[in-house]
Amino acid sequence: MQKENREKPEPFTATESNARWTREEADLKFDSNSIPEGFFIGRDVAEGRSEERKIHNSTEKRTKPEMGNTFSPVPEVENLELADIIDARAIKSLMDDFNKLIHITFALVDLKGNILVSSGWQDICTRFHRVHPETCKHCIESDTKLSAGVLPGQFKLYRCRNNMWDIATPIMVGGHHIGNIFSGQFFFEDEYVDYGFFRSQARKYGFNEEEYMAALEKVPRLSRESVEAEMTFLTKLAHMISQLSYSNTRLAHSLVERDSFVNALRESERRYRNIIETASEGILIIDSEVRISYANKKMTDMLGCPLEEVTGRKMCDFVSEESKDIVKLNQKRRRQGINDSYELKLVCKDGSSLWALVNAKSLFDKDGKFMGSISLLTDITKRKEAEEALANIEVARKKEIHHRIKNNLQVISSLLDLQAEKFNNREDIKDLEVLSAFRESQDRVKSMALIHEELYRGGGLDTLNFSSYIEELVENLFRTYRLGNDNLRLNVTLEENIFFDMDTAVPLGIIVNELVSNSLKHAFTGNEGEIRIRFCREEKNDKTQESLFSLTISDNGKGIPDNIELENPGTLGLKLVGILVDQLDGNLELGRGQGTEFRISFRVLEKS
Repeated sequence: MQKENREKPEPFTATESNARWTREEADLKFDSNSIPEGFFIGRDVAEGRSEERKIHNSTEKRTKPEMGNTFSPVPEVENLELADIIDARAIKSLMDDFNKLIHITFALVDLKGNILVSSGWQDICTRFHRVHPETCKHCIESDTKLSAGVLPGQFKLYRCRNNMWDIATPIMVGGHHIGNIFSGQFFFEDEYVDYGFFRSQARKYGFNEEEYMAALEKVPRLSRESVEAEMTFLTKLAHMISQLSYSNTRLAHSLVERDSFVNALRESERRYRNIIETASEGILIIDSEVRISYANKKMTDMLGCPLEEVTGRKMCDFVSEESKDIVKLNQKRRRQGINDSYELKLVCKDGSSLWALVNAKSLFDKDGKFMGSISLLTDITKRKEAEEALANIEVARKKEIHHRIKNNLQVISSLLDLQAEKFNNREDIKDLEVLSAFRESQDRVKSMALIHEELYRGGGLDTLNFSSYIEELVENLFRTYRLGNDNLRLNVTLEENIFFDMDTAVPLGIIVNELVSNSLKHAFTGNEGEIRIRFCREEKNDKTQESLFSLTISDNGKGIPDNIELENPGTLGLKLVGILVDQLDGNLELGRGQGTEFRISFRVLEKS
């Protein structure tokens, strides 16, 4: 005969008119033909069940907290497990101390049935139920299946598969169920404990019956009020763990995002710095006070200074004197948001010059406040040196040209002089007009040669100081025509620092040559006389740099004959003067008073 004692935990029995909760107990024996015989006992436990529901409903109303975002689904915690977010050692220490005061059984269990924290467990569970594979399977099933389906902020009171009461409330983080808080391993003090069931269970699973029943006696009998208070505490504890875990998880996620952002920023800064530091151009960042706040390696190499001797210093400390006004002007342009390029002459640490092509861009903050500028500097020193060398070559070339022209004109003047001497020695040449023509031509050639000599001797190759040129030209004429007569005087009033190019200087020089030589030859019958030359600027247009000049040449001699008119002068010299005045787009006036006065006015763009 086989004998088996069974108890089904509180089945639900229904009739047509009502539903009753009962506890069924059977003591069955099987004969040799496996026919069961024995007894069946059914107990009405509806009153106990009704009390449990009252405890559950009243406790739920008082303990369900405001969950807010704690139970809203958050993607970053979807794959987290309970072990990932709790400090098991700290919680166990807390619950061990708490258990010493109120003797409450406590456990944190994940959704796989793993016990992460336990405190105050009963011997009947630790020494027996959790040791045998079959009863342990019942425990895990109770921890996972029977405890399932509890809403956040609520609890579930249920009888485990090993026939003791347990309480479970869920731990929710970010809207995801990741574990439960368990308490239990107790009986209600007013309920019937079926010792026969536990004895049969001890025999069935091979437990030491005496020790097993002794452990059963240690299982606490709790009042329904204390169970209600415990469930309230555990629900609040679960909510607190949920909130802390959620906050810590979000904080950890934020820290991960921050670290990721910081790492990305550092990597971006590293790449940017590598680009800046390995750039083949100098880079400067200048603040609003024109102080250097950053210089890359190329820039410090260009200046020949270490970085610490560059940063914090004024930009003007590295700028040549002639370029400081350029820096001030461009700083004003940066403040106006104008970005442009310009050339700047810098001074290196060793005193050498550094020419740089500067490409500058203004820097403003988000509020539009000027913060400074960033500049890219390209070393163009070799280019400037090449340009200077080419310019020197061009200067030398032009000087050589002027020198050769002057020499050639002097050769022509000498040839004219030799030819005049030839005619002068011939007896058949009685008329002095031929010799005079040679001399006049020679004077004209000399006036042009003198211009090229001035250009050759002077610093400028395209312009000459016209006042100095007139003085020298007139002195040469006096030496030629005065012939030892010291009573002929020269009165010269010339405005200084007037520069003309050759297109203006050559015709003016020939005009002066013609008019002064004419006065020296024809104006004076006696030994005394005066020639006056006045040259000045009458007005100037600062916008166009165009000026109105007047050149006046006069004498106190006998005067020009009345039959000579400017429109039809009849002499080569005056015809040449008229042609050259027209070439200058000028105006020629003739004055007949005490002597003769020629006044020429013209406009010209001045050359520096």
